[in-house]
Amino acid sequence: MPNADDDAVAAAADGSRSVITHDGFDTGSPRTARMSSKTTYLLFLGMGLATLLPWNLFISASEFYQYQFAGSPRQHTFQNSFSVAYMVTNLVFNLYAMVTVTKSDPNARILYGLVANTLMYLVGVVMPLMHDYRGTTSFHIVMIQLAVTAASSGMLTNSLFALVVHFSPSHSEGILSGQAVAGLIATVAQLVTAYSVQPSHSRDAFGSVQGDLDGPPSGLIPRTIAYFAFAFIVNVLLTAAFCHVRRDPYYQQRSKLAYSPSAPGSDTEIATETETETEQLIRPSSATSIASDIAAFKSTFSQISGYSYVILLDFALTLSVFPSVTAMVTSTSGFTLLTEWHFFIYNIGDFLGRRFAPSLQITRVSSLLAIAFARLLFIPVFFACHVVFSVWYNWIRSDALFLALVWLLGATNGFLSTRSAMAAPRLCDQPTIAGTIVAISISTGLAIGSVLSWAVRMAGCLCSPL
Repeated sequence: MPNADDDAVAAAADGSRSVITHDGFDTGSPRTARMSSKTTYLLFLGMGLATLLPWNLFISASEFYQYQFAGSPRQHTFQNSFSVAYMVTNLVFNLYAMVTVTKSDPNARILYGLVANTLMYLVGVVMPLMHDYRGTTSFHIVMIQLAVTAASSGMLTNSLFALVVHFSPSHSEGILSGQAVAGLIATVAQLVTAYSVQPSHSRDAFGSVQGDLDGPPSGLIPRTIAYFAFAFIVNVLLTAAFCHVRRDPYYQQRSKLAYSPSAPGSDTEIATETETETEQLIRPSSATSIASDIAAFKSTFSQISGYSYVILLDFALTLSVFPSVTAMVTSTSGFTLLTEWHFFIYNIGDFLGRRFAPSLQITRVSSLLAIAFARLLFIPVFFACHVVFSVWYNWIRSDALFLALVWLLGATNGFLSTRSAMAAPRLCDQPTIAGTIVAISISTGLAIGSVLSWAVRMAGCLCSPL
């Protein structure tokens, strides 16, 4: 989606003069400006991947946790516990990041979040080797690990959205597409290992490992270590890339719109001269009162509330059924890897929905809300599939139709979230605050969905979900 900065680059296509963006920043030659914009887009794409890599990593290692938690009270419901612990913790730290956004440096928070997640991935590499800590003890260790990554990712996500609103609209899509890429990587890893390793244990109706529990299924320990080692390497590379790109003049100039130290004679005064009415500096000041901060958040939320509700409904519905219900659908044709493929199909749909969101020009809040509410139909539809614990009539007996529904769930999730995240910050006077509200809306929707997954599961079996 073009913006004023893109037009400035095009206007100087002859290469004879510098590019002056709409807010007065000189980004150098057109070629340099284009390269810097593409580089920052790729950075935000990678940062988006980093925000959801922890969650997708724990989901990918679910087979290991089924073995690791055998004999504990959470043996059958650890996925729900993971969802609630991760999403609620992520929301709490996202909220903290939002209310302190006017008094912080988003770049520093991004760096700290990356480093903290990297350290937790090292714990994941060691965990499969700790054979004496299975069961309840292992569950508690993993929950701590999960909470730390959730907190780090919450701070990371909020800071990214506070920054990205000051770049081209396509960069917002980059963050959300990067999150979808994280899901794709995780599910591809699941499929590869599923086809390359023959399981040596049988499973019950809930997917829990049965039989000889003295040893892990064939190849389970090495590939779990490989999961976390891969995540560790990716995060190290992303951290290095972030440290490099943040020194780029284009990135530095744009990020000053989200944060700039207030000191006499500093760049704050320069930036103030060039900022536009809709891109004002958000900077810390001892004179800034709590009341004025609250007023700014209220005013901004009132301007973008419709898009916030779309995002909240979107993610709440998605997580209420995926994967707590969808992963429990069993094949009616003897397809043994339906669960693994359904994760992959969902993430393909989610990725495509995010990538094509800039091209599908549906921007009216009423239209987006109508689509969001229509998605409530997914709850009874998925219970109509061959869910192992459902007491309702399972009239959808086709594996292909089930996978098509999963794809549609992912595509609508990706489209609604990306379309809203791109549109909201450009309708208000405080885009930095708007970006943090978008991040909060995402985390709130995920947290609500994770809690609702218990209620939805209970509605399906008419029993206790525990």
